Amino acid sequence: MRVVMRLNRFSLSLLPIFLAACIPAAAQLSPAEPDPLARIRDAAKSNVQACSATAETLCEQVAPKIIENAMGESPLAENLRRFSKETKGHKTWDSKEAAVIAWAVAAFRSAGMDAHVEKYASHNGGPAEQETVVAEIRGRENPDNWVLLGARLGPHAHDPGAVDYSCDAAAVIEAARDIQLTGVHPRQSIRFVLFTRDSRGVPSSWAYVRSHRSELDHARAAIVIRSDCSRVNEYLLNGRPAMEPGVREALKPIDSFGANHFDFRPLLEADNFDFLLEGVPALTAFPLLTTISIDSPAPIRESANIADVKRNTAIAAVTAFGIAERAEPLGPRQSRAEIETLLKTSGLELQMKTAGLWPLWESGQRGRLP
Repeated sequence: MRVVMRLNRFSLSLLPIFLAACIPAAAQLSPAEPDPLARIRDAAKSNVQACSATAETLCEQVAPKIIENAMGESPLAENLRRFSKETKGHKTWDSKEAAVIAWAVAAFRSAGMDAHVEKYASHNGGPAEQETVVAEIRGRENPDNWVLLGARLGPHAHDPGAVDYSCDAAAVIEAARDIQLTGVHPRQSIRFVLFTRDSRGVPSSWAYVRSHRSELDHARAAIVIRSDCSRVNEYLLNGRPAMEPGVREALKPIDSFGANHFDFRPLLEADNFDFLLEGVPALTAFPLLTTISIDSPAPIRESANIADVKRNTAIAAVTAFGIAERAEPLGPRQSRAEIETLLKTSGLELQMKTAGLWPLWESGQRGRLP
């Protein structure tokens, strides 16, 4: 009996080894690490309100990943280097513009976005065409509704008072990459749009708005970055203070960035001016007006502060995602009468008359039709 007992104990001690040998090798491996974004994607399937103050929401879950993507390693610096390289050596404005458009399409596609170029006939019927570069993240619930995140895309000009738009164009492309990398789509679509200007200074944003006029009832907001390669610290709400609570809600995940200043003055020359004229809620991401005057933009810089551009990217991307995730719009699309009241009370009417733009509004060539 004693021998049998020893054998049984010995056998029992070998049992785990014996069982392990009978289990396939793949089954013995440690379980895979869970997908850190799985919980966020699951939350995206539920009907949660963006950035609620009472519970963790989809916006609050995704925003840290967007910020991490924006502030971490990225192709941003290389994109800016390529932009500078592509704009050198061209003799004409048209050839420079073609080069930066090709740069933008390539950069979007490298970021995993299906970018394309939209071409529009000249507003005066001339032979020249205007172009914008467009990419999109489709909304998971209401893809026909959309938020636009845009910036100016223009040749690098070294003349007195010129503005460097490369930082903002690169930031829009990087914002698309940072959101795309989360694998989470917001409720509404986000359109990433880079606007050009022709040699006479006519913005392609005007042509874009005319071309998409039938869709503007579905436009939740037009957000344009105008940083002049400086640190974005505020949003211009372009004469619509009622938008402030909704924008603050979208900005909650980046409160610590200090970009929570608001100015309610409208901006005549920004690329969301034509969205304002169509009654679409329009926001401009801008440095504090005490730092850079609207009327006297900062001179062009030879090199950008990459940390500032990354920070601007995070702010713009989180804002766009937050507004696109909102169940309710920031505000209604204004009627022509409401727009005209805004133009008169804000002083834009006088600015437009001085710039020779008022007849275009009165004739219906520019702005919402009656």
